[in-house]
Order: sequence, then structure tokens, then C-alpha cells
Amino acid sequence: MATTGVEVKRITALELAEGLQRGDPIVVLDVRRREAWASNPERIPGATWLPLEELPQRAKDMSPDTRIVLYCS
Repeated sequence: MATTGVEVKRITALELAEGLQRGDPIVVLDVRRREAWASNPERIPGATWLPLEELPQRAKDMSPDTRIVLYCS
């Protein structure tokens, strides 16, 4: 299995909320499909919508030093 040098870690909703409340530099990406995103108005404030299928091509534009949190529901 190839490695990308990227650390992937699961966090809880509480850990995310605490980090955002502290002002930690976190980019939150909502990776739901357009239909799911449009049909459910509940979103994490400040999150950016980026469909999961677009993530691989857009990932190269993201700083490896940035903490990025993905969510889909």
C-alpha cells in the first residue's frame, strides 16, 4: 500500500467543535453529493462544500500543513 505522507485521524463532533471554538486553524469540508447537500439544510457553520468525487483533484491545491476535517452527514 502506497503512503501519501498525510496523517488521517478520526475525530468526534465534540473535538471539532472545541477546536473551532478555540479558533484552531481548521478547514471543514462538507463532502456530500450535491443531492444530499441540497436536500439537507443542516451544515457546520463555516464549512465549504466540496463533493467527495472532486477531492482528489482539489487536494493538490491544499497545504499539507493545514488541518482539514471532512464530513458527509
